[in-house]
Amino acid sequence: MLNILEQIQKPKAFDAFINENMKTSTYRVGWDREMEVEYEASKTYAAATAEYAAAMLGTVISEGAARPKRDMPSIGELSGTIARIGDEWQIPNDRLERYYYMLNRLRDKAKNLTETQKKTQYQNLVKYLFNPYELAAIAPHRRISAQYWEGLSDGQVTVAKTNNAGGIVWSTPLLNGIVKKLLPKGFTVWSTATLATMDVLATLQALEDMADAAGKTVLKFRVSKATAALISNSTQLKNLIGMNLGRLKADTTPMLAMDTVNSYLSALQRPTIEVIDEKGVLNTGASVNLFKDGRVVAQCADKVAILKVSDPLETIDPIPNKVYTSYFDNLISQWRNDNGRYVAYEMFAYPVFTGKNDVFILDVTTAYT
Repeated sequence: MLNILEQIQKPKAFDAFINENMKTSTYRVGWDREMEVEYEASKTYAAATAEYAAAMLGTVISEGAARPKRDMPSIGELSGTIARIGDEWQIPNDRLERYYYMLNRLRDKAKNLTETQKKTQYQNLVKYLFNPYELAAIAPHRRISAQYWEGLSDGQVTVAKTNNAGGIVWSTPLLNGIVKKLLPKGFTVWSTATLATMDVLATLQALEDMADAAGKTVLKFRVSKATAALISNSTQLKNLIGMNLGRLKADTTPMLAMDTVNSYLSALQRPTIEVIDEKGVLNTGASVNLFKDGRVVAQCADKVAILKVSDPLETIDPIPNKVYTSYFDNLISQWRNDNGRYVAYEMFAYPVFTGKNDVFILDVTTAYT
């Protein structure tokens, strides 16, 4: 029975260990559905990405700083602490001891197991050992997704003490050039208290008017799950859909399904609404929506951003005694010294909204006076 820890000290085996196991991981990169990658050979742009490459869900660090050394995090902590994008942690000794116990037990029992049983137990062993590496593989991609969704829904990216423990803090949010406006004067703001009077259709029309004025055509609207709930519960839509389509009656339906709302919008030849349900967990343990609540976004192109990527220094100048691999341009490394075994990752990346003129944001929680 092979010792996985020994095997993955070989570069090819380490690469297979990471990339093959990530195929069955429950964690997904996510941003690859929204952005293409554009590589930067020079460090002109990468110098900027080094300062704010992980604006949510990690530890933003300056270009010359060492990676923060941490206890191995949970995925929730990864989703809420901010990272150049880079962190490193020591694999806990009790996890290593547990791994060797499981390995030796499997070796002792192997002769009494069928091939199927041996394969199943070996897969369990791989899964147990893979967890620290899995977190390193997915960590920067969670942060990139957070930057993208915050930028798309609020026109800016923030880095503060509350979401960047142990890293740098920006004095002001970083604007990305996307137009963000308030509801027109006289419009009712959206909230659970204004469901009877908020005008969903007029709000969507206001966004279409903004796009028309810029010579654009809205392809779709995008909202958070909480904002979608306001739409589905609005008295206006429940009355209109119940009366015009006859599918649901307002007096017996507490809220509409978004599919029903979109069927109504399609019947009016209007763009439909996509619900973005992306969440992260801050280092305080609080769960946050990555797509900002209280925003309705009109998108006039399928893709409105690219991911600028540059290689970390260790890609071309590796450190002796480290073993490296890459997962979606995230450089993952491992090494061992007298103190134990370590895992680290580093990635230079930042979402750039090259299609900023194809996005329009309405803050529906506030109206112009």
